[in-house]
Amino acid sequence: MTLIYIMISSGIGAVCRQFINVTLTKYFAYSFPIATLVVNILGSLMIGFVAQYLNSSSLSYAIIALGFCGGFTTFSTHILEIYEQYLLKSYKKLIIYLLLTIILSIGSCYLGYHI
Repeated sequence: MTLIYIMISSGIGAVCRQFINVTLTKYFAYSFPIATLVVNILGSLMIGFVAQYLNSSSLSYAIIALGFCGGFTTFSTHILEIYEQYLLKSYKKLIIYLLLTIILSIGSCYLGYHI
C-alpha cells in the first residue's frame, strides 16, 4: 500500500511542478529556467523540514519526501537546462543557474531543517 501512496503523491508533486512551470513562464518569459529553480528550492525547503520532523521509516515521510518531493523536484530537467545553456554558448547563464540552484537549494534545505 505504501508504494501506491508514494505513486499518488508523486503524481500530485508533478502536477504542482507543472502548475508552477506554466504560471512562472507566463509571467517571466525569460530564457532563464526560473521555474525549475523555484521548484527545486521549494522542494529542498520541504524535504529539509520533513527530514527533521518525520521519522524516515514512517508512512508520512514516504508520502511527502519520496513521493511528493520526488515528483515535485527535478534533477533531470535541471541538467537538461544546463546542457541547453551550454549548447547555446550561454556560459554566464549556465554558471549563474548552476550556482544559484546549488547555493539556494542547500540554503533552503538547511532552513527547512532548522525551522
